[in-house]
Amino acid sequence: MLYICRMSLEELKKELLGKEFPSEVRIGPDQLVTNVGLFLNTSFQMAEAWTKDIVKCPAYIRLVRFHEAVTKE
Repeated sequence: MLYICRMSLEELKKELLGKEFPSEVRIGPDQLVTNVGLFLNTSFQMAEAWTKDIVKCPAYIRLVRFHEAVTKE
């Protein structure tokens, strides 16, 4: 699957950091976030350290999926 998103890391930070979320967030059929704070912290650190095309970064993809999961209605 080709994954393309137009959100930058900074935009994701503005959207996700400092907000309250449910204790568990399903971001995929096989992915359940159970510690949101740790997930966000680790994922942002990993994405910031990525030196290649950001849309190919697994941590970035997980952050985008998390954003989609918490903003969908």
